[in-house]
Amino acid sequence: MENKDTFALETMSELKNYNNFVQTLMKKHIGVGSVLDFGCGYGDFARHLNDSGWECDGVEVDKKANLESQKKGIKTFYSLSEVQKLYPIVTSLNVLEHIEDDVKILTNLFDILENEGSLILYLPASNIVWSNMDIEVGHFRRYSKKEIIKKLQSTGFKVTHSSYRDFSGWLVLIIFKLFRIKPKFNTNLLKFYDKYIFPFIKYTDLVGSLLVGKNLLIVAKAKK
Repeated sequence: MENKDTFALETMSELKNYNNFVQTLMKKHIGVGSVLDFGCGYGDFARHLNDSGWECDGVEVDKKANLESQKKGIKTFYSLSEVQKLYPIVTSLNVLEHIEDDVKILTNLFDILENEGSLILYLPASNIVWSNMDIEVGHFRRYSKKEIIKKLQSTGFKVTHSSYRDFSGWLVLIIFKLFRIKPKFNTNLLKFYDKYIFPFIKYTDLVGSLLVGKNLLIVAKAKK
């Protein structure tokens, strides 16, 4: 049977509208210099950055996903211990929540960043919308601003930006909670939502995410 993390990676790679939304958010905070995408999955974001003028490498522990990234022309590593240079920018999209000891990983990311280098994270937020779907895809947690900022500060980072994102996704999960619907990681349903619903309701993010969202966008500087 296919590993649940691999299955989730494959499915998320196919959500074109959602991925474009997240990529646009991330790029606004990426400065000049080479990028390392930690947990690059199937390499979609790394390839997008390379096509947009950046030089982006990737780290991906999943063998199948790593090989797919390589096929897309991305220089990839299987672990942070293989990385032999410092990067001015490290990105990571929906990865830390899959790692039990996230503080250790934050420490390792700090070590491979240049002084004043930027770490840009996109993470699941709001424990109120925790569901069985989080468990199915291997999440250890959903983050609050307070939690992730505290962990970043404890590992030497200075947080320069924190904001909620994807209010529409949060609202959908809240509706599920209210009507006691137990969401499952259904590939066809996610693709339908991405193609026919998300392009229209994503604009609620302009106002709703000022208060809460399904995700957090965090930018932190490595102070060495």
